[in-house]
Amino acid sequence: MKDNRSKLLERWAGSIIQAAQVGALDKGRPISILSVEMVLGPRAGALEMWAGFDTGRLLSVLSASDFALHRQFVPWRFGGEPSVYLTSRFVRLEAAWPDELAEKDIKLSDIGQHPKDGGRWIAGKNEVGATVTLGLSSTLPHFLFGGWTGSGKTWALRSALAQLSRDPGNRLVLVDGKYGDGLACLGHLPHLVGPVAMDLESARAALSWAVTEMVRRYRTGDKTGRVIVAIDEIQEFTGKSGDALVTEFVRKLTTQGRGAGVHLFIGTQHPVGDVFSDSTIRRNLPGRVALRTEDYKASEVVIGGPTPRADRLLGAGDSYIVIPGATRRAQLAYIPAVDLEAMNTSQPTMAAWPEVDAEAAGTLPESSPRWEYDGDELAVSLATVSKSEKAGRGALRDALESAGLGRPGSERAARLLQLGRDMRTWLVVNDFSLPAWQKDTYPASYKIAENGMVVSVPRIQAGRQGEGEG
Repeated sequence: MKDNRSKLLERWAGSIIQAAQVGALDKGRPISILSVEMVLGPRAGALEMWAGFDTGRLLSVLSASDFALHRQFVPWRFGGEPSVYLTSRFVRLEAAWPDELAEKDIKLSDIGQHPKDGGRWIAGKNEVGATVTLGLSSTLPHFLFGGWTGSGKTWALRSALAQLSRDPGNRLVLVDGKYGDGLACLGHLPHLVGPVAMDLESARAALSWAVTEMVRRYRTGDKTGRVIVAIDEIQEFTGKSGDALVTEFVRKLTTQGRGAGVHLFIGTQHPVGDVFSDSTIRRNLPGRVALRTEDYKASEVVIGGPTPRADRLLGAGDSYIVIPGATRRAQLAYIPAVDLEAMNTSQPTMAAWPEVDAEAAGTLPESSPRWEYDGDELAVSLATVSKSEKAGRGALRDALESAGLGRPGSERAARLLQLGRDMRTWLVVNDFSLPAWQKDTYPASYKIAENGMVVSVPRIQAGRQGEGEG
């Protein structure tokens, strides 16, 4: 397989070099390509080209019109979307291998074991076939894992946490915004502080404990071992429609945790600015594991810049690993579910989280009251409940997300749903036309019109109806 891929890369490079020399790339103006590096990645092949002072022109012509020219030179039937971008002084071209040449399924056991250093874990395989190891340090205290459905983001989190749990110097706090579908399967890993938090109340309690522990470490000077706090699907608890208390706990941990040996792994399907509420949270996540994102905007947030484009990744573990000064493409390794289950041999240190310490958060920002709603949210809530008497929190959350208003947590969605129902009742009773529900009952002064709307009956007519019935 390797020989086949090498031959394809040679054909690809040769055709571009020849076309550049004769001016076929840029309207008759030759471009001299001075060096080419060929990269045999697990999921994609790549060329890194340098053309001296003409490097910018080479980048421009190959990236124009959605890489239209670049696409014509790839000598195989590629999947996904190809990319062209500048890395260091090179123009980098990427195109996905066909399935028969791609290396998609990499189990952790196939490439190595957990490193002896308790703050490190094996992430996957890079483009030259070497094992990629990541680690927590003073320069990389926190990591963001961002990727859309099917990208492999949760599997990457599970693998990292399972490896880190093997070290007795690590203590783990797990918060699962998937309500059990993400990190709950790790609920009996060694060295968990408490049970996996799977709702807003327990998330507050778990994060409150982490902040209190951080403060204790600063006050006593006892910073032995690491506390690793992992939050999957953080958007369920933070963001525009999230919880101010959780947001403040996360902000404190990201800005102050490094010096106390408290580290954060934050995972989200929606890596956009609004997810983090406070921009300081995002700025303090120097380690990035960028998997396939929904769009360019999300890619820019998780990568930390406009290139490379994570929305052009292939899913299922294909990633860019970003650390200060370096960005590399890698295929992430995973631990199969049966192996994860075999590691579930312990009980958390605490059977339940302590009550939330309100003082741990300090003074919450006055601009972030817990139940503040804007007109757009209220309008979507009213529209949702008016369409169906059976509309629940799930339908409302879907509607808000479709309207570009984020996806609120369960508790906030419930309050918005109740407000929508209350508004609908008031409008109907006070003579405003809204769609009728089958089980609605109305006073004699109202009726359901032919178009299905609830309308009022003129007062004199209503009175006569009442007299006739009596």
